[in-house]
Amino acid sequence: MKIPSSVKSLDRISKYIYETPLRKSDRLSSSTQNVYLKLENLQKTGSFKARGALNKVYSSDLLGKEVVAASSGNHGSAVSYALSTKNLSGRIYVPNAAKKSKIKKIESYGSEVIRFGEDCLDAEYEAIKYSRENNCEFISPYNDFDVISGQGTLGVEIYNQHPDIDAIFVTVGGGGLISGVAHYLKSKNPLIKVFGCSPVNSSIMINSLEENEIINSESKETLSDGSAGGVEEGSITHKICKKYIDTTCLVTEDEIASQIIQTIDNEKIIIEGAAAVAIASYLKIRDELKGLKNIAIIVCGGNIGSNTLKSIL
Repeated sequence: MKIPSSVKSLDRISKYIYETPLRKSDRLSSSTQNVYLKLENLQKTGSFKARGALNKVYSSDLLGKEVVAASSGNHGSAVSYALSTKNLSGRIYVPNAAKKSKIKKIESYGSEVIRFGEDCLDAEYEAIKYSRENNCEFISPYNDFDVISGQGTLGVEIYNQHPDIDAIFVTVGGGGLISGVAHYLKSKNPLIKVFGCSPVNSSIMINSLEENEIINSESKETLSDGSAGGVEEGSITHKICKKYIDTTCLVTEDEIASQIIQTIDNEKIIIEGAAAVAIASYLKIRDELKGLKNIAIIVCGGNIGSNTLKSIL
């Protein structure tokens, strides 16, 4: 399994994305640890997903092909945005429970939204079925080397901004983000510690790592809708995550909600539930991180609906 160069991917997509800040957090830092937040909530479309989608779109021959994707929202917005940079549009499948705010964002870039199923995996399998029957280009949110390499551009930026990072916390859904970032950062520093983080209510990949195979057990509702849901059987990310993740951490809905509020109050930024998962995970186990001086936490997105935010507040 060879992941394409994330450095080359960054060269390919750099003019369509922001180089987001790696900002030190006074709230999270201590006398022995410097904690930095990689603010992908400020990225195009409000999430890191723009990186992988753009890299896939600009690595593919889409001439005459319909493009299909499936998403709880962020990946769909990213694919829709990436296609719009080429004056194209796509067909994006979302689960029935997808947030209205995320559906509106997908449509704002010109793509069509199709509601299907109760879970991201339901929508994903329907999108795959449609793409195979109609000879479309399917862009997976994680099960694709070009998408993984695109997400890995985050690792390139982090290393360029602070080459002495000792550990990184990343929220895990399908595993595309942590696969790309960990692959790159471990190539630069094999000793860096990679922490995979998920909500207790939906931790399919982390549970699957423990079982050594993908097991799509039932997920409960979670504030981390951006990382929720099942994982495609046979996904390449399972083996990559198994290779590169050093430690996993699960957090509760109360812990996620608390960090959404604390981040607004202290960092003065709005983040979504999936981003709060990584922050909450760091706080949960930071006493176990002795000897690790510089910690990075990927704030993976800021696409939280106003109704959700209101209910938390």
